[in-house]
Amino acid sequence: MAFLTKRGKYYYVKWNTSQNGKIRAVRKALGTRHKDVAQKMVTELEKLESLGKIDPFSSGFNPKRALADDKPDKTVQCATVTDALNLFYSAKQHLSPATVDAYKRALDHFVELNGLDKASPKSIRPHHFENVIFKRGITAATRHYYFRHFRSWWKFLKKKKVVEADIFDSLKEDLPRIRENTRPKMISEDELKTLFKTFDSELKRKKTLPEFDPERVQHWFKPIVALYFYGGLRKHEAGYSPELKYSGLKGENLIYEDGELTYIYLPPTKGRKERQIPIIKELRVHLEDYLKQRGTVKQKDFVFVYKGGTSDGLPVRGDRVYREFKRYAKVAGIPTTRSLHGMRHQAVTTWIEKGFHTAEASYMAGHSSQKVTEKYTHLTAKRLKEKMDGLI
Repeated sequence: MAFLTKRGKYYYVKWNTSQNGKIRAVRKALGTRHKDVAQKMVTELEKLESLGKIDPFSSGFNPKRALADDKPDKTVQCATVTDALNLFYSAKQHLSPATVDAYKRALDHFVELNGLDKASPKSIRPHHFENVIFKRGITAATRHYYFRHFRSWWKFLKKKKVVEADIFDSLKEDLPRIRENTRPKMISEDELKTLFKTFDSELKRKKTLPEFDPERVQHWFKPIVALYFYGGLRKHEAGYSPELKYSGLKGENLIYEDGELTYIYLPPTKGRKERQIPIIKELRVHLEDYLKQRGTVKQKDFVFVYKGGTSDGLPVRGDRVYREFKRYAKVAGIPTTRSLHGMRHQAVTTWIEKGFHTAEASYMAGHSSQKVTEKYTHLTAKRLKEKMDGLI
């Protein structure tokens, strides 16, 4: 993540990264005294970095030259809608396979329903999108799902100068409003403690069985779930997925200060934002207990690994954590609506309620913008009452 700084009268751009457990910083001059100009330059540099077009830590990197080299796209020729789709998909390969598949499902349905595969993109009119977004029998959430994916494709085509028409502002006016309710997904701290007690009880029961093997106990469960709850990590930032390059927490992501585990450092992942998350006491206890049992973790080693069996030493997959979470939650009597991603909601909400500014919470969560963070915050009635009592 790029940061705007000022030295004297001029503005600079600064990046931080982690190498061998230490933070490395690089600062480059932007050559301007105007904050608005500098901020725009930083935003453009972040985009170039997220697309892999620049490496701020490479020798001789010059941000002004990088921006000058990134000239506006020339007009792209797309004879058919199919060409326009393929161009869009190829530009989205840096995203996860699941995200790309979501675009394909929505856009392929759009093309098939309207019979536009061989038509020119310039022939597309608002009613083509309306045929899908406002068709009968689908929920408001589904309408918004189509709208988001279609708009993203159309904005891409406009940027490439394939099309010119402004369509989506008028479509948005007719969209039904939806109110996201994430509360049922969010697990409370009391429920988390109940979940962990259930894990301990199950482990105690297993120890009485004749086939029990202490070398095959999966000690990773509690620390990785605590990381979701207290650190607000996404499922595959802590857990592993073979389809995502950034997935799975590694030794290089653990930052120590004076011998104490202090931060979780994450390079740009899904939200394309670098971040450094302070570790609170409750989380540190779980992680340090696990690391003592786990043994030495080298920089490139995965932190959470399986023990015993055919998967011995392999990284713990995020999907496996989800299944185990659901299994123990069911035994513990915790509502079935609770989820791993709900823990991320809970973490961000807690940060806001404890006094963190939205910008700070956005940074720790790795959101692409503060608008995303605002959707994650759901102030509790208790917090509102505390504020009201303070007025008396």
